[in-house]
Amino acid sequence: MVLESLAGAGIGVLLALSLAAPPGPVNALIASHGVTRSWRAGFLVGLGAMTVDLLWLTISLLAHSYLLSARSVFPAIALLGAAVMAYLAWKTSKAWRAEPVMAVPERAVHATSYVTGVATNLTSPYSIVWWLTAGIALIDAFGPLVFVGFFAGILLWISTFPFLLRAAQKRYAQTYHIVLAFSIAVLAVFAAYLAWSAFAGVL
Repeated sequence: MVLESLAGAGIGVLLALSLAAPPGPVNALIASHGVTRSWRAGFLVGLGAMTVDLLWLTISLLAHSYLLSARSVFPAIALLGAAVMAYLAWKTSKAWRAEPVMAVPERAVHATSYVTGVATNLTSPYSIVWWLTAGIALIDAFGPLVFVGFFAGILLWISTFPFLLRAAQKRYAQTYHIVLAFSIAVLAVFAAYLAWSAFAGVL
């Protein structure tokens, strides 16, 4: 039981890092605030985005509990989750040539960091779509504990990302492809797992 719990948490950490690392609006803001203002400003952007993820997690848990009486829908949810994961892996692969630090509008740099992170993630359609497909499927497959590791992984990323940008920006840029390769691989594995579980009747 303990080993299963640790494994679930470990899976959550891998999943979080694979989703948090690719270029996107939140990472752009973390980078901008972290480089132009302070490590704390970059961290607070990420913390704001993570707060919204907690909201989506709560909604996903409630949706999962509601759907338990209709188990036949879970294969379809898993397939949708697999499609979302596969799309994110494809989108990440397109960012292979992108610079790790992306420009953002000047007004975003001067906005309150935490509120900016909340607003950015709250208005992103990808977040709610992911949580209501892949999120529900992963809750069903691994249990809610997987998201303990998930949020631990998010905290790890939002803490280290702005620090690395400030402390070793050039060296970080040189290793960014390794981070992207890791992200693509993990997303692809989860996409394959959800697709397999839907057809195999695991969920």
